[in-house]
Amino acid sequence: MNFRLLLLDANVVIHLHEIGLWKRFIDECEVILSRAVMEREVLFFEDSEGQQPIDLSRDEQAGRIKVVDVPVSEIREFKKRFDVINMERLDPGEAESLAYLVGAQDPHIICSSDGIVFRALALLDRADQGISLEEILMRLGLGRRLVYQFTRKFRERHTEQGRQDRIQGRGLR
Repeated sequence: MNFRLLLLDANVVIHLHEIGLWKRFIDECEVILSRAVMEREVLFFEDSEGQQPIDLSRDEQAGRIKVVDVPVSEIREFKKRFDVINMERLDPGEAESLAYLVGAQDPHIICSSDGIVFRALALLDRADQGISLEEILMRLGLGRRLVYQFTRKFRERHTEQGRQDRIQGRGLR
């Protein structure tokens, strides 16, 4: 198994379906999804024939992915760490995934295509727990040309913004 305890946000799951790598990806990685990502955010992907539904319940039932539930109280407490501007940028799946990562006993890595996730990790001094889809696919030998939001450069840019915010005393309460 190449990656253990890898949390994915919705856009990454959807994009893996779009590029036809979802099955290979979950065969190679120990994937964890938050309940919000699984049930409310990953619904379909687009291909040449239109919208295609995504049903991850079979992958969960077969043990190919793990789905975690974080109590609402823990998510609220997690979100209280951030100022209003950053808190509003986190969607429910990202907030639940980050709250899980922060509260977990084992070290986890989160893969996202949303800059606020990498900024939040840097603000919490956990930048090393963020990774781009491009970086994972390269390590798996499945490298693809991806749009900017899935690249290492995107992750690095937003991580650096989060570090600057932390140094300047912005972003956290």
